[in-house]
Amino acid sequence: MHKIIIILLLLSSILSLSGCVGPDEAVSERTVTFANVTEVIDGDTFVISTGEKVRLIGVDTPERGEPYYQEAKQYMVDNLSGRTVRLEADVSDTDRYGRLLRYVWLDGSMVNNDLVLSGLAVSKTYGPDTYYQGQLDGSESYAREKGVGLWSEGSSQGTAKTIISYLDAGRYVGQTVTVEGTVVRTARHDGNGIIYLNFHDPYDGYFTVVIWSDDWDRFPQSPELYYDGKHVLVTGKIIEYKGSPEIIVRDPSEIVIVSD
Repeated sequence: MHKIIIILLLLSSILSLSGCVGPDEAVSERTVTFANVTEVIDGDTFVISTGEKVRLIGVDTPERGEPYYQEAKQYMVDNLSGRTVRLEADVSDTDRYGRLLRYVWLDGSMVNNDLVLSGLAVSKTYGPDTYYQGQLDGSESYAREKGVGLWSEGSSQGTAKTIISYLDAGRYVGQTVTVEGTVVRTARHDGNGIIYLNFHDPYDGYFTVVIWSDDWDRFPQSPELYYDGKHVLVTGKIIEYKGSPEIIVRDPSEIVIVSD
């Protein structure tokens, strides 16, 4: 009997260390609280009974006036209002606005991920809070493939389904497309507050990505180092500057690394 008990205890220890017990095990490694939702502000922010605001980690929903803003907010109202939810922290406790940063669980399902799967939110990296980012990225790929919500035909996100070579970017000025190519050189100009990702050497006349300093802190690493040499897909509206096509990137979700 003693041997059986010892074996069971050993198996329990192995399972708890191996991470094979699903989401609940992952939650136990981070701060978890429960709270009642008293008000929904928009698709990714709500208020709990303590009066604190909660911002969902790893996702971004449309702003007021943008397509699917109302649908994302209504999803939260329908599913969270008056309900008790489980709030799971990552590395950061709050953002610069004082909002609690949390993964939100309801009936065993992560609300952050459900929004992305439904096409009502995009996966968005906010370092260092990235524990579930791989799952969220995968859910966005699924939503894109299915063409739901933001990725449906006719939506602002859905219009970016055309993938072109960086060599053809000049033919699509004024259009929102996805440009494919390899970043062959980068440049950072602190004085001007600009980072350039160049796809051709020499770069004059060829497609370039521009990232302004106001957006640098959105990226998990310095963009000129992180994307150098990477084969990427860049989504956005192509504009022309001094005879060269470019996309101004404001968020890492707009650049997908295909390969190193």
